[in-house]
Amino acid sequence: MSKTLPSIGARRETLATEVRSQIEEMIVAGALEAGQKLNEVTLAGTMGVSRGTVREAIRSLADSGLIDLIANRGAYVNEISLAEIHNLYEVRGAIFAMACASAAQRVGDGLEADLIDRLTENLDTMRGVRDTDDRAAYYELNIEFHDMLLQAAANARAKAIYDNLIKEMHLYRRRGLSVANNIALSLDEHGAIFEAVKSGDPRRARDAAFAHIEKGFGRYMQIAEDGNAGDTADG
Repeated sequence: MSKTLPSIGARRETLATEVRSQIEEMIVAGALEAGQKLNEVTLAGTMGVSRGTVREAIRSLADSGLIDLIANRGAYVNEISLAEIHNLYEVRGAIFAMACASAAQRVGDGLEADLIDRLTENLDTMRGVRDTDDRAAYYELNIEFHDMLLQAAANARAKAIYDNLIKEMHLYRRRGLSVANNIALSLDEHGAIFEAVKSGDPRRARDAAFAHIEKGFGRYMQIAEDGNAGDTADG
């Protein structure tokens, strides 16, 4: 039986999707910085694809919050104002608080048998990298901690919204855990969330989670006022 090959249009669409993912990863990782113009020729050469494919991928990112398309000027990695950052924190705090409350409820109902063990392992590893001052590793573990709680909430729509928020917030958060004291504060707050979830107490988990994000924004603003807005911890 002959194998049916995908149409040229389908292959082009798939390639553009792959290129979009690569560009998104470059922005999230900080390889493309806030305010930087996306050079189609350079990106096409780096990725080994056509300029048209890169253009299509960039256009598909327009609604992601990661880039700005400016008429007659091109595409730029989004620069977020303090007001926009505040809005992102508020939405993120509401979703994360809800997720932690749901996770605590599910733990209390016996529906998340391995969550506490996985959170315990994560926290133990975070304490280890804190002690060795491995800030890059802590950042990744921090993301993992939040992600486990979002998954445990069993609310796919909320997690999808949260994940999109986090992608946008990576524009200024990647260096966010570069202050040792802020790492210690963030870890203490994680511990409070953990204890509330472990005890199966939705209200305490919600309060601890919301406080964690709220305090993170306070830390961000403090260092922003000191003139180094990229260097803060927000959990």
